[in-house]
Amino acid sequence: MGRAENEALVRAIFDAFARKQGFALRDVFADDAVWTVPGSGTMAGTFRGRAAIFAFLGRLPKETGGTYASRLIDVLASDDRAAALYRASGERNGRRLDLDQVLLFRIEGGLVREVLALPSDPAAFAAFWG
Repeated sequence: MGRAENEALVRAIFDAFARKQGFALRDVFADDAVWTVPGSGTMAGTFRGRAAIFAFLGRLPKETGGTYASRLIDVLASDDRAAALYRASGERNGRRLDLDQVLLFRIEGGLVREVLALPSDPAAFAAFWG
């Protein structure tokens, strides 16, 4: 796939989650895809496989009482990679999250193979999810 297709894929992922239809995207992740969230908070870890990734993503609204949201700002893409800049927000245990994050995607054959989450403020991210 090329740059345009990879950009469209990432935009479709964000659109589906915004519409709370994330499971409609099960077929865009490789069976052995890996999603990594650095840090030590409750949402940190390396999630291996489609089932583990969707279980992780399904925890976001549960951990935040349904307040978690991600607003896509921009996507940069190449033939095998994409980067999504977005604004993450939510409330949890009396704390508020409102910061920019980047998701780095490796895409192969039209499937997401790897995702790495990078918050712009790791300390605020850790405090929110801690």
